[in-house]
Amino acid sequence: INAEYGGVPEEKDEKSQSKINEILDKLEKKPIVSECKRIGRSISKAGTVRTIRFRVASSQTIYQILREARAFKNLEGYQKVYISPDRTIEERISRQKIVNKLKEKRKTDPSNHYVIRNGEIVCIKET
Repeated sequence: INAEYGGVPEEKDEKSQSKINEILDKLEKKPIVSECKRIGRSISKAGTVRTIRFRVASSQTIYQILREARAFKNLEGYQKVYISPDRTIEERISRQKIVNKLKEKRKTDPSNHYVIRNGEIVCIKET
C-alpha cells in the first residue's frame, strides 16, 4: 500500500528512506518501508519540494499513519508537512473538485463547519 509524504524540501544527496523513517518516528510508528522514492522530475534547484512516495506491506498500517498524520500541525518545523494516500489521476481530479466545493461552501456559510467524509461534504454540528 502506497502513501505520499510531501512538504519537505529536497536536499542534495538525500536519502528518502531516512526522511520517511524520521517522520514515522515522530508519529511513533516503526513499519517496514519496502520502497521509498521522490516522484516527479528532478530539478537541481535548492529547496525544491517533490513528494516522496513510500510503500508499506499492510493497509492497516497506512490507515493508522494517515489517522495520526494530523499531529504534524502541532510539531515544530512540521506544520507544512503532510501524509496522504497515493491516489490515481482520476481520484486526484475527483478529490480536487470536492475540495473546491468544500471551500466554496465554507466561504458562503462560515457559521457551520463542513468536512469531507467518504467523498461527500457533510456539516458537523458542534455541541
